[in-house]
Amino acid sequence: MIWSTRGLFKKSDQAIPDSLGRGLQLQQVSKRLGNAQVLDQINLEVKQGECAVLVGRNGSGKSTLLRILAGILLPDTGSIQRTMKGSERYAVDGLPRLPFTSREYLWDMGRIRGIRPEILRGRIRELSELLYLDTAIDQKLPLLSKGTLQKVNLIQALLPGPGGLLLLDEPLSGLDIPAQEAIVSLLVQWKVEGTSIVTACHEPLLIERLADQVIVLKKGSVLRYWSREDILQVGEPVVHIQSLTEAGEDLANDPSILQQPGVLSLVRNTSSGNSNSWLWGWKVVQQSTDDVLRMILASGGSVVSVQQEESQLHMESLLEGQHPAAHSSHGDVTESADLGFSMDAMGRKTQ
Repeated sequence: MIWSTRGLFKKSDQAIPDSLGRGLQLQQVSKRLGNAQVLDQINLEVKQGECAVLVGRNGSGKSTLLRILAGILLPDTGSIQRTMKGSERYAVDGLPRLPFTSREYLWDMGRIRGIRPEILRGRIRELSELLYLDTAIDQKLPLLSKGTLQKVNLIQALLPGPGGLLLLDEPLSGLDIPAQEAIVSLLVQWKVEGTSIVTACHEPLLIERLADQVIVLKKGSVLRYWSREDILQVGEPVVHIQSLTEAGEDLANDPSILQQPGVLSLVRNTSSGNSNSWLWGWKVVQQSTDDVLRMILASGGSVVSVQQEESQLHMESLLEGQHPAAHSSHGDVTESADLGFSMDAMGRKTQ
C-alpha cells in the first residue's frame, strides 16, 4: 500500500530541486584496509534527485563505500566530485547503544547540525510519529530492540529534511512492515524534492520503488550495473484484496470497475458460506491499491483483507550479476548474464 508523507515538513524548510546537472561522481576510487583490497577502481555517478542502490554479499565493499562517501574514510586513489546543494546525512548499519534516551540523542544530533530548536522539536515529533516510535522516544538506547534502534538511527539522518545527499546502510533492516512502507514512501517524496540517495539494501521493496540504478558489488569491484529500465522489466508487485458486497451485486460485470486502472482480475468466491453477502477476490497492481480500496468502500462494500504478493525481484540472482527480471513472470529475460548494461572503466554504461 502506498503511504502519503506529503507535508511532513513545512515547504519553507524544503530543498528546491535543481536541474543544472548537479550530483555526485566517483572515478577510479580504491581503498585498502590492512592487507585487503576492499574497493577496487569504483566508478559511480548519482545525479541530484536520483537513488543508487548498492547490493552485494557480505564483504563486497558496500559499507566501506558509504563511509568514503560520508567522509569517514579517505580513498587511497581516485577522485570524488560533489556538486549538489545541501548537507550529507548518514545512517550507519547499527547505531551504537549510547547512554541517552532517544529524544536526548535526536535533540543533540539536530543541534549539532544547526537546526533551530523550534524546527527541531517539530521534526523529532513528526518523524517519531511516522515511524511509530511511540513511548520509545523517552527510553534509553541500550534498552531498545534492534528494530526500534534502527528507527532512531533513521530519524537522526532525516532530521535536516529533504535535499543534499542521504547515505543509508541497510535502512530497512529490523523494521516492521508499516515502518518500512512509511520510510520508503518518504524517500520517494524526498527524491522528487531533490534528495540524492545512495543506499546499501537487500529489500526488493526499496529497489522496486526507489532505485534509478543498481550497482552489484563483488569483492570490492563493480560486477554489474542495472538501470531503472532494467528494474521495471521485473513488473510491479501484485496486491490481493478480498472484499464483501451484498449478495446479487455483480461487480464482475460493472464496466466502471473493469475499466479501473490497475485492476488485473476480479473473481467471486462461490464457496463463501454467507448467503447474504458475496466475497470477491481482487488482484491489482501495487500502485493502484489505495484507489481500489477507496472505490470498494465508497460503493458500500467492506474490505476483508489486503495481502501483498511476493516481489518478482529475485535477489539471489541479482547478487550473482543476473538481470533483475531473470526469474520474473513479467519479464522476457531468460538468460541475463549478457543482456543488461555493465560499467566501463570510466563508469559509463556499455551494452
